[in-house]
Amino acid sequence: MQPGKYILYADDDSDDRNWVNDACKGIDGSLKVHFLENGREVLEHLSNDLQNLPSLIVLDLNMPELDGRQTLQRLKSNTNFKKIPVVIVTTSSNKMDQEICKILGADLYLIKPDTHQAWQNIAKQLQVFL
Repeated sequence: MQPGKYILYADDDSDDRNWVNDACKGIDGSLKVHFLENGREVLEHLSNDLQNLPSLIVLDLNMPELDGRQTLQRLKSNTNFKKIPVVIVTTSSNKMDQEICKILGADLYLIKPDTHQAWQNIAKQLQVFL
């Protein structure tokens, strides 16, 4: 990972944020992850610092205020953000959710795991985008 690059990760579940944080530190101590709780915060964060955009945005589907689908749609319709890869990491294995996210421009759709080892595998998949 190049200096200054980071992942913007939005998930309202603090347990999931902790799993991701631990997994990322476990595979690469230099991996920078900035956590937010919803899509509104993602859009505000990005708009407030257009010079320091993340290398990757990760969204949970089910968040308050702006969910993952709404956030993904706004990201991909904004010329400043549409080239940033977006990965969906969610508990939903619903094929309709997967198809909608693909249509909206998600680069990858992953199901949230329930073990530390599986979270490390997710973190490794995210590194591909950095």
